[in-house]
Amino acid sequence: MINTIFSINIYKEKLAIKNKPLIDYVLNLQKQTGGRKISNPTGWQSLNFDLSQDIFLNLNEEIHKHFLSYIKNIPLNNKFKISSMWANVNEYKDYNLIHTHGDSVISGVYYLKNPKNSGNLFFANPASEGIEYLWENCIEEYTQQNSACWTIAVEEGDLVLFPSWLKHGVEPNLNKKENRISIAFNININA
Repeated sequence: MINTIFSINIYKEKLAIKNKPLIDYVLNLQKQTGGRKISNPTGWQSLNFDLSQDIFLNLNEEIHKHFLSYIKNIPLNNKFKISSMWANVNEYKDYNLIHTHGDSVISGVYYLKNPKNSGNLFFANPASEGIEYLWENCIEEYTQQNSACWTIAVEEGDLVLFPSWLKHGVEPNLNKKENRISIAFNININA
């Protein structure tokens, strides 16, 4: 008998919302502010958004609806709220380092614009150090169980939810003509 233990649920679903107003908002904000550097050694990252603004209402509702579907499989209670949200604009060769989101339970990203060859989201296996060191010469075929890192192809309109403690990053944008634009967020206990 084989049991699977310690599985990690990653949720990916396409949202049907209008991205153009959000893209315009983010690009206008980028022109007005210097942004910040956290997991992005290159590229631009906004400060946290004021989530009471009307522009975010539809996105927040969609995230909440999909969050409730996601947590049914974990399971967690539904006493949560979006605690922070920000934008990322990555031009040619910009990327996000591998990192976690401390002080939150669930994190996510919504892709406003993700042109071809603009990089994918990747996750590090929590056992990656042992896998890379001990298993590298005996793996016949890489799977989600035996890989040190797993990449998820993302497209414009995709919402991805994952545990905040899971190490993740974003590959470099190799599209010389178009930027990758995303909105990242954290969900935390509604105290």
